[in-house]
Amino acid sequence: MIQEFNTGETGPKTHVLLIGVGGYPFLKDGINAQQQSEGLEDLGQLTSPMPSVAALHEKIIEYNRNNVWSKKLGSIEILLSPPPGATPMFPGLNIENATLVNIRNAYYSWRKRCEEDEDNVALFYYCGHGFQKKYHFLLAEDFGEIPRNPWLGAFNFDDTRDAFYSCKAQTPIFLVDACRQVTVEMLKNDLTVAPIENPSLFNPQESKNHLTLKATASGLSAYGKKNQPTYFVQAVINGLDGLVARQDENDDWVIETDGFTKIHTLLDMINPTFSSKQPCQVACGLPRSIIKRKQAPLALLEVSCEPDTALPLAELTCTEDILNTPLIYKRQPEADTWKLNIKASIYNLDAKFQAGNNFTNSTKKISLIPPVKKVNLQCV
Repeated sequence: MIQEFNTGETGPKTHVLLIGVGGYPFLKDGINAQQQSEGLEDLGQLTSPMPSVAALHEKIIEYNRNNVWSKKLGSIEILLSPPPGATPMFPGLNIENATLVNIRNAYYSWRKRCEEDEDNVALFYYCGHGFQKKYHFLLAEDFGEIPRNPWLGAFNFDDTRDAFYSCKAQTPIFLVDACRQVTVEMLKNDLTVAPIENPSLFNPQESKNHLTLKATASGLSAYGKKNQPTYFVQAVINGLDGLVARQDENDDWVIETDGFTKIHTLLDMINPTFSSKQPCQVACGLPRSIIKRKQAPLALLEVSCEPDTALPLAELTCTEDILNTPLIYKRQPEADTWKLNIKASIYNLDAKFQAGNNFTNSTKKISLIPPVKKVNLQCV
């Protein structure tokens, strides 16, 4: 199903294709499970793709409602394959399953819309199982239908992405939320997996403003909590919400494609334990604005004291450096680092101590810009 937006307006648009594959009927615990080959026998159902697609879709709609897309939202197409027993994510919408045939049809439909204007933004998101040998393979719902050759239900993402570079749209954004492990069986065989579209030898190497984010590095896994959006898509959403924003010459806060070179920082802010286990891979061309806001975004401020022994005794204050109704945050003495999610601005930080302590009151003015700023107040 294709949702269309801003149909009465001309000019470049943002066109979105969202694919979530959580249900694999021919894999372990699937409704038509079959015995698979070595290395694939424990591959089963996924619970994160559905909420991940839903979370990203909700944000895309929100940005359209708030009129912050740099190129107005034009369309969203969704394919979903829920795992057995999953709660429907989009009641009332006629959404097709993410079989290989449906993925192929949706891809060409999305590509055609993107082709209409070179200033269009083409946004692709896939969440599901993935493997990597020489190329990154993404698994459709019907993967494993023929156990003798389960890869007939997968597609070569890397070649598909390279083929898309021949599209007129100069800002393709590919978000790949999938593992990139390899099995022993894959290493034994001369494995060929077809792309959705074959790249031409005469294609330009890359689109001018291209961005590809992969949730993890070759040979590694991507993570998320059961029945929740993945850590990767949470990081992407936080970036779109403003954690990779910069202020332009008109004092607007813009999210540009190259801002997502900070994806590792965004992932670390969500779950530092897993961020080291899934180092994201980034490929980026020239920067291109995708979201623009007048309102300052939130950023993370972490405040500590030097020496460390001063922090448990410090009364901390963070005051916005403006004349009228400044934001003021206070904290009584605690041992942990003070963490605030507050709007980007100029702030005055103060650490004060009761009489009798061996530490000196400290004041510091700081500029807080996304995504994070760490400050040590000198209290000696």
